[in-house]
Amino acid sequence: MINKCKNSKLAWAATQRLTTMVHLKDSDFQHLAQMSQAHTLVGLARSANANPKFFLPPRKINWTKDEILKKIRDLLIQLNTLNEHKCLSYFVAHAFEDKHHDYYHPEDIPSNFRNIQIDNDNILQLSLNALRHHCNNEKAVSDMVKLGGLQILMALYQYLKYDEEVAEEIGKLLSVASLNKNLIEDIFLTGWISVLFNWKTHQNFRIQSWANRTLLNMDDEDPINGNYSFGKQTVLLHPKNRCQKDTKIDIVLVHGLLGGVSFSWREKYLMKNEPLGLFDMSNKVESHNSLTTATKKIPGGEDMQEYLDSYKEVKAREWDMIGSNFEFVLNDIPERENAKGNGPYSLNGSNSTVRNTALNEGYSQCWPSDWLPNDVEGLRVIGVDYSTTLSEWLPSCPLKQKNHRTLEGRTDKLMKQLLAVGIGDRPIIFLAHSMGGLLVKNMLVAARNSKNPNERKLFEKTRSVFFFSTPHHGSPLATLNSAYRFFLWPSVEVDELRTDSPKLVQLHTDFLECLHENPIKIITFAESLPTEFTALKVPILCVPKNAADPSVGEVYELPLNHMSICKADSKLSFVYQKTLSVIKTVAAYSS
Repeated sequence: MINKCKNSKLAWAATQRLTTMVHLKDSDFQHLAQMSQAHTLVGLARSANANPKFFLPPRKINWTKDEILKKIRDLLIQLNTLNEHKCLSYFVAHAFEDKHHDYYHPEDIPSNFRNIQIDNDNILQLSLNALRHHCNNEKAVSDMVKLGGLQILMALYQYLKYDEEVAEEIGKLLSVASLNKNLIEDIFLTGWISVLFNWKTHQNFRIQSWANRTLLNMDDEDPINGNYSFGKQTVLLHPKNRCQKDTKIDIVLVHGLLGGVSFSWREKYLMKNEPLGLFDMSNKVESHNSLTTATKKIPGGEDMQEYLDSYKEVKAREWDMIGSNFEFVLNDIPERENAKGNGPYSLNGSNSTVRNTALNEGYSQCWPSDWLPNDVEGLRVIGVDYSTTLSEWLPSCPLKQKNHRTLEGRTDKLMKQLLAVGIGDRPIIFLAHSMGGLLVKNMLVAARNSKNPNERKLFEKTRSVFFFSTPHHGSPLATLNSAYRFFLWPSVEVDELRTDSPKLVQLHTDFLECLHENPIKIITFAESLPTEFTALKVPILCVPKNAADPSVGEVYELPLNHMSICKADSKLSFVYQKTLSVIKTVAAYSS
């Protein structure tokens, strides 16, 4: 029925029925898996509680490292012949200089490419990175698939199965391929759907995100999100599985410099004010990769597990003895606030959140998508992911135009991608950190001034914006003295953040005018602790309170630094409870 039915509701019901068949023999699961067509397997992969036995492991490809390297090299050369890209030409000439080819001689390669260290240990990973960089559009990725690229990727994945960076790069390539409906059958036939299903629960949040994005793009039968296309900058964080209930409110997360969905919005951990590196924050190894929102069993035998279970029972009884006749003062409580500040600052002991948080030992890699939908029904959480840099010292693509990294260039691109995933069809709440707040402001101003009704609805449907240390009036980070410029040569992004730059002043004036037409609720969280950068060896208050104050709405100065201010440490944090209270108010008005 699922294979042949054209009625999406009937196919949905049949898929749900199939997921309830838990007592089949292994041979039956194997038979059903072999019968499944591409869209059937995608539907199962995006259904809650789908049995892993429905997904046959991909065929084993026993290629040696040299065979994989030769095939990926030939693939890169063929792709560059079809559509020459200087980055690819430089890489092939530099990485395979012992081979005969017609590309640039080593002396013609730019110095920033020659500085990349390539050896036998990292040649496969760098070749994959070059492939992903080249296949960033529909035509290039279609050419890759036609040339057998998916099979080469499978061989590479099987050879480096436990390399998470390889898995992430392949996930990015598959997500671009999934935007082309004509390539879904190729993804299916090369065995990638079973891999994507396993990646959905991967301990690395970024790998999870790319897998969910790819599966969703291939799922036309999802009644809520099946008609949307999630590109490189947008990811559906909730709901991760098929859902029949329509969404009431869209929560959109927009990170800032050096941020990302997997870093900016994760739960805060004990080392919340550790020094920050300049160049590698977006790819920083997660300190809690092995943790999930569910408590994991600790190895140590049945006796140890029995002891831990009994300890939890004791802990629960202790909370019962405490009772509920007390007030719990929230963590991260503001040091100062403006006249409009109105909390909440504490929770009554009878509030179930107090007890549940005390007993919960899990960890969230994205608190807005893990916690908010459990406390407010009907939320859809969308993450925005874009690359930024503080410095221009790193190697960059010679074809990448700097105007694409300006506020205007990013705004135009982001607006199109948000419209493609249905942002503007329902009330919107933006959670924006640092430069992400400037991006949101610029997008709302552009949407308000647009004559395109689809773009204008982004402005009209926005109900609230949370600014987490947004430099409305610039940041001292952009005006460091010459002694520090050796370490931090301002990038395009940083250069736009100069204190009281005419560009920022005009943007803020235009934004305040927008609020006369649409009284958007503004909540501002300002930092009061400095951030230490490892390269500079000095703490810096990235966005002082006067720079973060938009002179409108509620303003709270918190005892947090620039990078920890958007990381709620639990449901008992002020940041979370304030966010939750506003969302509940918007939900009440919306319904």
